[in-house]
Amino acid sequence: MNISVESMSIINNIFDNAYENGRKTLYEHEVYMILKSIGLDVPKFVFIKNSNELTEKMLEKFGRDIVVKIVSSDISHKQKLGGVKVVKNHETLYVGYVLDKMRKEVLSHFEQEPNIEGFLIVEFIPHTQSIGYEVLIGSKDDSSFGPVITFTKGGDDAEFFAKYYDPANLFLPPFRYNKALELVNDLNICHKFKDIGHEEYLELMAKAASLISSFAFHYSNASKEKTKYIVKALDINPFVITKDNRFIAVDGFAQFEKVEDNKEVMKEANVRNIEPFFNPKGIAVIGVSANPDKHSMGREIAKLLHDLGREDIYFVNIKGGKTVIGDKEYQLYKSIDEIPVETELAVYVAKAKYVFSFFEEMKTNIPKSVVLIPGIPSDMKYEQFKENLSKVMPEDVRVIGPNCMGVFYGDDENNPGVNTLFIDEERLELNTCEDSNTVFLTQSGGMALTLIDKFSHLKIFKSVVSFGNKYDVKIVDLIKYFAPKEDISNIALYVEGFDQGEGRKFYELAKDIDKPIIIYKSGKTDAGAKAAASHTAAMTGDYDVFKAVCEQAGVILIDDIKTYYDCIKAFSLLADKKVKGRKVAGVVNAGFEATIAADELGNLELATLSEETNEKLKQLNYHGLIDTSSSIIDVTPMTEDVLYAKYIEAIIQDDAVDAMFVSIVPHANDLRALPNACYDDDSLANTLVRLVKKYNKPITVSVNAGKFYREFVSIMEEGKVAVYDDIRSSVKALDTFVSYNTGIKK
Repeated sequence: MNISVESMSIINNIFDNAYENGRKTLYEHEVYMILKSIGLDVPKFVFIKNSNELTEKMLEKFGRDIVVKIVSSDISHKQKLGGVKVVKNHETLYVGYVLDKMRKEVLSHFEQEPNIEGFLIVEFIPHTQSIGYEVLIGSKDDSSFGPVITFTKGGDDAEFFAKYYDPANLFLPPFRYNKALELVNDLNICHKFKDIGHEEYLELMAKAASLISSFAFHYSNASKEKTKYIVKALDINPFVITKDNRFIAVDGFAQFEKVEDNKEVMKEANVRNIEPFFNPKGIAVIGVSANPDKHSMGREIAKLLHDLGREDIYFVNIKGGKTVIGDKEYQLYKSIDEIPVETELAVYVAKAKYVFSFFEEMKTNIPKSVVLIPGIPSDMKYEQFKENLSKVMPEDVRVIGPNCMGVFYGDDENNPGVNTLFIDEERLELNTCEDSNTVFLTQSGGMALTLIDKFSHLKIFKSVVSFGNKYDVKIVDLIKYFAPKEDISNIALYVEGFDQGEGRKFYELAKDIDKPIIIYKSGKTDAGAKAAASHTAAMTGDYDVFKAVCEQAGVILIDDIKTYYDCIKAFSLLADKKVKGRKVAGVVNAGFEATIAADELGNLELATLSEETNEKLKQLNYHGLIDTSSSIIDVTPMTEDVLYAKYIEAIIQDDAVDAMFVSIVPHANDLRALPNACYDDDSLANTLVRLVKKYNKPITVSVNAGKFYREFVSIMEEGKVAVYDDIRSSVKALDTFVSYNTGIKK
């Protein structure tokens, strides 16, 4: 729903009047006026500056009971100070007496007298206070994500309830009525109203949420509309469901700020000149030492690029001369302009204090893209660094960094590859193959190193980007660049924070991408600890907002780092598998593994095996020691490799089975899992590699063992089997993969 021109005129006048009076908060009656203008129900009300203005005619429109309130921008929690009362609507003198007495009572709590602007007389709205009949709907402006709608239990204990019982539900606007109704029907309270036959209450809530969504979005930086004001916070606490089926706003609060004429609209994702970071024609490395005995990041990067076999690499050292990298002698140019050919990518590894002169002095050979490896000068704040850099930055040059490790992009038939991660190959093995299908985007260089080490033998990363402080190239730019690439199946992201407006653009971009985006975000906080004491629009922490964003955008947010690693592995190695449903079966050789697996199924459901499969299992069970009636078959430690594999294949062939997990405790004497036997062609490791390739269903494997079985595990991992070191991790990773591919919210 769009805000009408008439409504905007009313709302702008309200903001104008408040701003001209030196306020950035609205009085409650001003909030009522805004809500009424956008089509929401509000109580009857009258505002007066003092009791002398009260007339009999004013009171005639109210019923037997009225609510009287102090109006003051200096006082929070008015009710606790005696500033809100329900009184009988008797004659004018009586109500005036109550108002004067209320003023004295409120002022008695202060040594320094606050300003009281007047009194609000409001229609008394009778309603039940049962859970669900009082609802808080509000909005808060998040610097990264823009407006966020809050929907939760209302009333005096709303903050307490959100902290200890049920966190606020958060949604990113704008959304129309049908979407709002869908969101409301996902709330727990919907079951109550459906059970008592009042589904129309959900429709009332949806209407209110969609209208507030439109209002909050229109008056925000996320909107492309030119507005004079931005709503920073809005609370309607509560909306109440009345006995005559009205959904009416009883209390309201709003904060706003004026926008300058040059309102900055949130920037769209921009892929201009991103390609040269990963497939450049010519690379210049700035800051390569001539001395082979001196440790130098520049030399490390030069060697990495040399080892890729690139013939279009050029090195800069202000002193000039020559140097040997690997088995080749290279000219050292005194500046990038001295390089005789065009270089699309520059990797700056010289001292941070010279970065401004580097950009300022380039005149002819201006690269399209620059990686700034160093941090910022020690005597400079980051904001000053950005300002100084912007003054000398040539037009259209894109920058990754500063304070980053830069980029890795694996070579293929069309691209010789790029590697600026400045760790020599003896300490950091990073290889790709034709099956490499994942890009890892990280704000932390250390996280890049950790994942590269962890997955070095799997070769799953087609690209790794350490983007650091994001002076220019943002997360959304990189996601937009990689998302359409056919050889990229998954985008993994480690993020510490989003810049202003970047989170909103991330949300808008991510919800339209049909590839898995797997995220771990540092800086998780307790929503309750972040709760604001005065107003409920801030009842949630930054991480809660991010969780809501990911859920609504279909992004896979992982809460712990080990599970994050596990999911990257699953989505990379299972990317080409087809998921038809959530029915799962398993084969284990230890009873406790079967129990743990059953406890960790999550959204997975145990399959009911067909009669044909049951018959196959009975024929395999010639010892008669195995319970073949379950969907999780415990083959016991007495089962050797070939028979173990036959059980697995019998089950994976069943059309009723959509996915499968296999658990191996390899210490059993009959299994060929030790180095002297695990390489046999019909060992369980080699057979599992063939089965995983043969069948188009996702299979995860766990091997619960130590160092003696590393080669057994390596055979499977080198064969692109998703292997985990415990059954819990295996099943949880499979659950996440299947849930994502069947459209289930995690």
